[in-house]
Formats: sequence, structure tokens, C-alpha cells
Amino acid sequence: MKKFLLMAVVAIMTTMNVNAQEKGEFSYKLRLGGVLSTFTNNDDAKSKFGLAWNFGADYMFTKNFGLSMEIHDEYLGAKYNETNKRVVVDYIGIPLQAKFYIIPGLAVQAGPQISFLLTGRYNGKKEHMGQRVRDKFKPIEFALPVGLSFEPSIGSYGDRLLIDFRYRIGLSRANKESSGYDAFRNSAFILSIGYLTDFFN
Repeated sequence: MKKFLLMAVVAIMTTMNVNAQEKGEFSYKLRLGGVLSTFTNNDDAKSKFGLAWNFGADYMFTKNFGLSMEIHDEYLGAKYNETNKRVVVDYIGIPLQAKFYIIPGLAVQAGPQISFLLTGRYNGKKEHMGQRVRDKFKPIEFALPVGLSFEPSIGSYGDRLLIDFRYRIGLSRANKESSGYDAFRNSAFILSIGYLTDFFN
């Protein structure tokens, strides 16, 4: 089975047309995806599914190295099975990531992110539905997203499909000390698909 999967991956990589990036070139992108998030250092917190969207631009300093500048809207949080309660926390995030292409069309990326809290609420049982919890979370949070970006070409104008997978590591505590919770951080896996183009260059 493993051998078959490896052969399938190799076949896909060799048949897809992937573009090398050009030095000094901007690429513009839009992504939509899913988020599997939870709170660290909180034994009762379990992973919950949320949504995320993103737009941004990449700038290449060389054919293999560039910077990715983005704006995210991420629905993070966690669920608690015992109380049938979900905590949903919405952030606007601004990551600045270094991006290195291992081969044309496949890049590793990592860099700091600052996030600004928009809303926080409970979802779940009727008595908790819509209850606001924004005041229990810090208004600003820092994170380190790391991941992979796969960008096969789909057109003749530098258009590319974008498949992005990243792990979002919380660097600062998400909750306030006065909230009654132990200190915890946001943790999330994000898988998204989108579109990347050089058309406006």
C-alpha cells in the first residue's frame, strides 16, 4: 500500500505542470479552508472544526526564496464534551512567512503572526448558545504558523492551484488571567485550497 501511494505521488508530480517562480515577482492569492483547533494546557478541551479564509501576496527575492504576506480570518476555539459546549473565537491574523521552494511548485513556509480578537462566544446547549466570552480572551495573540504549500500550474498566465497545509503554534497565552481558566494557547491545523496568480504583474 505504501509503495502504491508513493508511486501515485510521483506520477502526479511528474505529470503536473509546475512553474518556477521568478525573481522580483509578486503573486496574489485567495484561499478558503478548514481549521481543526483546540486549547493547549487544558485537559477538558477537545478539537473543534471551524472555517478560515485568507488573501495575500508573495514576493520572490530569488527563484527559490520569498516572503508571503497575508490577512486571515480564523475561527478557532475548542469543544467540551462533558458540557456539550463549544467555544468559538474569531481572529483576524496577519502572518509574515518566509517561503522556500524545495522543488518548483512545492514550498515550505514559516514565520510570525499577530492576531486581533474579533469575537468570542459559546455554542452548544441552549443555555450557552450565543453567550459572549470575548472579555475572557486577550485582544492580541501571537503565533507561529509552519507548513507546506503545493502550487501546480493551471493556466498560461502564471495561474496556479494552491493547496496549503499549516500548523498554527500559539506563542502567547490566549486567555486573560482574570478569566478563571488556567493559562492556555491556541493550537490549530489548517488545510485550505485556493488560487494564486501573477496576472497583475
